[in-house]
Amino acid sequence: MAAEKINQAHEHLAKAEKHLKTSFLKWKPDYDSAAAEYSKAAVAFKNARMLEEAKEAYLLEADAHTNNKTALEQAAMMLKQEMGRLSDAVCLIEKASLMYVENGTPDTAALALDRAGRLMESQDLAKAVDLYQQAAGVFENEERLRQAVEMLGKASRLLVRQHRFEEAAESIQKEKNMYREIENFPTCFKKTIAQVLVHLHRNDFVAADKSIRQSYRSEYCKPSQYCEYYCSCVCTDV
Repeated sequence: MAAEKINQAHEHLAKAEKHLKTSFLKWKPDYDSAAAEYSKAAVAFKNARMLEEAKEAYLLEADAHTNNKTALEQAAMMLKQEMGRLSDAVCLIEKASLMYVENGTPDTAALALDRAGRLMESQDLAKAVDLYQQAAGVFENEERLRQAVEMLGKASRLLVRQHRFEEAAESIQKEKNMYREIENFPTCFKKTIAQVLVHLHRNDFVAADKSIRQSYRSEYCKPSQYCEYYCSCVCTDV
């Protein structure tokens, strides 16, 4: 059975190469037909458990048809699920996301980056942060601020987990700016509290005091007695 599948895969590869060749009567390569044959070869290799060859066939499919983002994602999922090569999988997802943006589907690109970020959280928090920040950037460029701030929130959380507190405070500030822009002031103030806690963890009492005073002096937020008491505690420590 495996030998039969391997033979089928090589037949599809040969057909793909034939579609890419030019001749006196055929001036242009037939990329669509070649991509279809590469796809069939990838499936045949996968069924024969020749996973490295299947991955290469998926990549050839993507190269043959530059609009075929699905091929890259299929290769990425196979690398992750069946070969355990998560870093390679994420690289392919990043490549696919760039193609999504170039072809006018930025939302799909951002969602792909979000998925990649979730995959990386268990292995590489720094890379996961980068992926979430990329997703936030894509959403922000499309003026999808609610989705962008959600991605930034994931990045901020992971920055805190890595004790990268200065970067976390900057990330939270970006969240606050976006929440203010979409007029979600209660969440903006919650983020201020989170930012203050990050500053206090760094023993930066001046930054903590500045953060909370800027927030409760905003025209959109009237300070409660608890807020004023908290500020006085921070000022005392300064």
